[in-house]
Amino acid sequence: MGYVPSHAEDAALHRKFHALNVGGVDISKAMSERLRQNQVWSGGDRSFIAVVTRRDPPALRNKASEVLKVVNTELGAVPIPDEVLWSQTRNPITAPAQMQGQDGGNGQNASHPKKATLDHSTSDRFKAYLFVQGQKCVGACLAERIQEAFRVLGQDDVAGYTGQHPDTESSSISISAAAYPAILGISRIWTSNLHRKHGFATRLLDSARSSFLYGMSIVRADVAFSQPTESGGQLARKWFGQRAGWLVYID
Repeated sequence: MGYVPSHAEDAALHRKFHALNVGGVDISKAMSERLRQNQVWSGGDRSFIAVVTRRDPPALRNKASEVLKVVNTELGAVPIPDEVLWSQTRNPITAPAQMQGQDGGNGQNASHPKKATLDHSTSDRFKAYLFVQGQKCVGACLAERIQEAFRVLGQDDVAGYTGQHPDTESSSISISAAAYPAILGISRIWTSNLHRKHGFATRLLDSARSSFLYGMSIVRADVAFSQPTESGGQLARKWFGQRAGWLVYID
């Protein structure tokens, strides 16, 4: 279904949809217990983060798809067909320099090591991370296996390209022309309106990078955001701890 903000009926329907999901997406007690079996993080207030993959039963994948419909509507993002969402992708197997431990444990690489391709492997293309609190899904992160991304340029870098230095910092993002190796793409990141500013999005991001690849934690330097909105850009800068130098990929 198309959504045109300037259309009165579409705007009214969107407001109604938003009101229904402002506190999160309903999760039945039985579904919550099933999702808990897939938890990758557990906190207080009956909260946990569960991961849903293509290998999970249809009921779990359907619930993840239901949550993602809300996420797509809230973010104005293009829906991803289920046949793509639960598909596989071929990836180059690279040297282990890209994994946790090469950056001193803080997830930042001052100089990104060159990665030699050894072979190819098959893996899930997407994994959905759901932040469940009680009987609600209050946050979600859709993570994607990617190969490359583009570096966000700082103000001085942008000035070097244009020859003019901006008087004030802009919220817009400029990216490099050259592509850099990357592993994990953050396709969607969302927290319900009533649960923002509580660190849920950060917890989702950390859970995705620490569990997307079995037995390995991906360094932040190998994580890229998918063309973030203004609020998404603010989250990325906070999570990476820097205004520029982090990665954005084209999905």
